[in-house]
Amino acid sequence: MDKVLLIAGYGGHAGFAYTVGHYLAERGIELDILVPRGYSWVRERMMRLGRVIEVTLPRKPAEPIYRGLPRWIQALKESIRVCRNKYTVVFASGSNFSIPPSLTCMLAGSMILTIEDVARFTERSRAVSTLYRLGAKVFLHWEEQLNLYGKGIVSGPVYEPPLYEPRDEGYILVSTGTFGHRTLFDTISRLGLKRVVMQTGDVDPEPYRRGHPEWVVFQYTSDIHRWIAGASLVVTHYPGTTALTARLAYGKPVVMVYSPRHTLAAPRGDSSKLAEKLNAVYLEEVDPARLAEAIEEARGMKAPRYSNGGEYIAEYILRLGSKH
Repeated sequence: MDKVLLIAGYGGHAGFAYTVGHYLAERGIELDILVPRGYSWVRERMMRLGRVIEVTLPRKPAEPIYRGLPRWIQALKESIRVCRNKYTVVFASGSNFSIPPSLTCMLAGSMILTIEDVARFTERSRAVSTLYRLGAKVFLHWEEQLNLYGKGIVSGPVYEPPLYEPRDEGYILVSTGTFGHRTLFDTISRLGLKRVVMQTGDVDPEPYRRGHPEWVVFQYTSDIHRWIAGASLVVTHYPGTTALTARLAYGKPVVMVYSPRHTLAAPRGDSSKLAEKLNAVYLEEVDPARLAEAIEEARGMKAPRYSNGGEYIAEYILRLGSKH
C-alpha cells in the first residue's frame, strides 16, 4: 500500500502512534510521522519507525486556545505542505496537534483514523470528538467507550509493545510524563527509599538529585522502556499511559496517583474504572503513609492480560490499503 502518515503528538498520544507504527513497520509499511517541533525525545523515538517530520504544535499544554492563534495558522500552513503527499490513510493519535494535519489531509482525500484516550469512560476528548464529527473513524480501547461513540471500533487497549525483557533490578520507577508531579515527588522523597529512578518532566530535577544522590533523576528520556523493564514497581500519574505500558507490556505492579496538571486528559471520576481494568492501585491524594501502603498493596496484585489493540489497528489499515 502507499505510505501511511502517523500524527504522533506528545505524551500518551505519541505512545498510541508509536504502537500502531510499530506493528505497521513490522509488516513492511513505509511511514511518515509528524511530531511537534521542539520535542526531541519524541522525535528520537519515532525515528526508529520511519521518516520524521516536525510541525508546529498549535496549543501548548494547559494553554488557552486564543494564545496559540498564530501557531494554529502556522500549523495549518505546514500541514498543507505535508498533505500534498496524498496519503491514503492517516492515523491521528488524538491531541490538538492532530487537528490541523487531519483536516488538511481529509480535504486532500485521505481517510482519517483516530483513537480516544484509554482513560475516558464518561466524556469524549475534544480533539477526537471534533474529528469524529467530521467523519473520522474512531478506535476505542474498551467496550464501555461505545457509549461515547456509537460508530466507534473497539480495538482493545493500545499499549506500547515491550522493547526489553522484564526484570527486577530492585528500584521503584516514578514517572509522570511531560508535566511532572511535584507533590508526588516530594512525598516519595519523604519515604526513605534507597533505590528510586525518577523522571520529572518539566519539574526541576535538581532538588531531588541533591537530596538523594543515590537516586537516578532526569527530566525526559526517549527510552522510558529501559527503566520500566527493570523496575520492581512503577508509580505514575492519572491520567496517563505510562501505567498502561508498565502494567500490560511488562507486567509491573502499578500505583496511579491523580495529577491536577493533567485534568484535561480525562475526567477525574474515570480513574477508578481504569484502575479496575489494569488491576492497579489508585490514589486520589498522596501523603507518605497512603503512598507507602499503596506500594505494598500493588506488589501483590496480578497483571491482567489483553491483546494489543495496536496490532488490530495495523491490520485494519492494511485492509484499507488493499481496497485502494
